[in-house]
Amino acid sequence: MGKLHNPWPVIRGVVSDLDGVVYRGKTPIDDAVKAFQTWKAEGIPFCFVTNNSTHTAEDVVSKLVSFGIDVTLDNVVTSAVTAAQLIRQRFPEGTRVFVIGAPSLKQAIAAANLEITEREPSVVVMGLDREITHEKMRIAVDAILKGALLIGTNPDLLLPTPTGFEPGAGAILTAVATAARVKPIIVGKPEVYMIEAALKRIGTDRSSTLMIGDQIPTDIQAGKKAGLCSVLVTTGVPPVEDATLLPPDFTIATLKEIPGVR
Repeated sequence: MGKLHNPWPVIRGVVSDLDGVVYRGKTPIDDAVKAFQTWKAEGIPFCFVTNNSTHTAEDVVSKLVSFGIDVTLDNVVTSAVTAAQLIRQRFPEGTRVFVIGAPSLKQAIAAANLEITEREPSVVVMGLDREITHEKMRIAVDAILKGALLIGTNPDLLLPTPTGFEPGAGAILTAVATAARVKPIIVGKPEVYMIEAALKRIGTDRSSTLMIGDQIPTDIQAGKKAGLCSVLVTTGVPPVEDATLLPPDFTIATLKEIPGVR
């Protein structure tokens, strides 16, 4: 497919999504693995930003290392930890939080010295919960209607799997937000919280840093808002046609199309 218009920038840093870019489920995408191995060998810093709150940064590192990508915790920013940091910026230690999500999200909230409870929470935080129930949603809606702030780790409606797709965290977040008639605060992409954290870690200039993702509504919007050259790779979720969204700077079928990648 190649570029849409302008020439590729000189690439000095990379910020990248994970699901649908580096792997699908438990299956690595070989061209992507080779691309990050190339950048590592050439001393080009990179950081992964994931909307997925069901895995810890340690989980992500282990997975990437098993694929042959040399990374440490400094190379990974998760929506779960970012959500906890955002809550602590706005609320004091010990604030009551109702969590809908995986153990990794609860771990991040607890590690930020916040109290996880169903009783009169000041904050409801929602991530992907594959054990979602009507009762959990009822507690969330009731708390929000009584004044609790609603925070979502991400608005992803679909997630790629090895055999197809599954509903993302955004699916249940939309249901709760619609019922409670509120607009949630989104921590993950398309907002820039994680992108800014990644840029601080790799220390590269925005004009020479790529944002790579497989979703226009989240990855590409976040990259564009943060001022990065934004690259859509079509190995994940099918592209959404929406004229209201900022288009990617480049659309590629494989990371091999990026200059300098072997």
